[in-house]
Amino acid sequence: MVTTQEEKLEVLQTKLQDFIQNELLPYEQEHGLNAEEDIPMEAIKWARKRSRELGFYGINLPEKYGGQDVSLKGLCMFKEELARSGAVLWGQVIGEIGGPLRIGQMLESFTPEQIEKYVMPVVTGEVSCCFALTEPNAGSDAFAIETTAVKDGNDYILNGKKHFISAAPYADFAIVIAKETRKGEKERITAFLVDKKTPQQPGFELGDIQVPLSGERIHAELNFNQCRVPAANIIGEPGKGLLLGLKRINTNRASHAAGFIGMAQHLLDLSIEHAKTRVQHGRPIGDFQAIQHMLAEMATEIYAAKCMVYDVVDKIDQGKEDRAGTSMAKLFASEVNSRVADKAIQIFGSKGLVKGHPVEKMYRSARMYRILSGTSEIQKNTIAKALLKG
Repeated sequence: MVTTQEEKLEVLQTKLQDFIQNELLPYEQEHGLNAEEDIPMEAIKWARKRSRELGFYGINLPEKYGGQDVSLKGLCMFKEELARSGAVLWGQVIGEIGGPLRIGQMLESFTPEQIEKYVMPVVTGEVSCCFALTEPNAGSDAFAIETTAVKDGNDYILNGKKHFISAAPYADFAIVIAKETRKGEKERITAFLVDKKTPQQPGFELGDIQVPLSGERIHAELNFNQCRVPAANIIGEPGKGLLLGLKRINTNRASHAAGFIGMAQHLLDLSIEHAKTRVQHGRPIGDFQAIQHMLAEMATEIYAAKCMVYDVVDKIDQGKEDRAGTSMAKLFASEVNSRVADKAIQIFGSKGLVKGHPVEKMYRSARMYRILSGTSEIQKNTIAKALLKG
């Protein structure tokens, strides 16, 4: 019997829901995991191992790498489902944090030797990686990066600093975008595989852990001081480093937007339950029109964002380039997430203001996403340029 892509996704989504409710959330509760504290590596390894056994870890990868070769639509569906669960380890299940999602769009750029040494250990969950592009003076302007790579025989010497790099605290190696400087020639941007500091690989150290509004401890600085990297660790061709980032940009923004929808839906779920159970003046607050209107507005905006995101995702899956549409989806979904979080705080009242309460935590997280992965202003620039080009 031939199974269609839609049927396959439906089966996988049901399987994922079962895993979340019957294994993931109970595990987190049993071990008292808190997103605003250091997550033990044992918990991360458990989530990766179990997710790989069930076929979720690296689900976006081709089957020859142990993935399910799912479409971007499928990946977004699973990411939305995981974000909606409120699970602390949700990013580990499909390899969002330091896993296969970091390298899936770049597979064809690696050499066979690089695949064996770096890619496969990430695919199997044995090691973590991070993608290091952002710098203190180069956020949205990738061409302004200051980390340099100077050729020295068969090696390159890296110097510079990256910051706010996701998964950096526990990454075993980094994909580092650096500016290659060559005497008398134009500078070019190149990507390198750089191992964490070892006796054989000095000069690469983890800097400060950077804790954002969300309180999560998954971002950090990376410092490079006379870090020697073999030329064999260049990904793709010299001077093609930015293409790796651009190759990921559309799919990343679309999948991030799907995560925002899931998070907003979780906020709505919590708000609906609270409206049914919180009693004021002798009846549930859900009986009051003011609360009903807020819930209706939240649901309507989430529905609109979802329609937008999956319309763009379908186009990407069909091979259509739609950078403006992806920017619209990321912009709108992140803004909707913030507005939904604000209404959830209003519905919960003083309870929602208490530090550590789920809606208080998500309110802080929602604010971050209007900046991360390209600010709302950068998205507007992309949209406007496309409009003005006709």
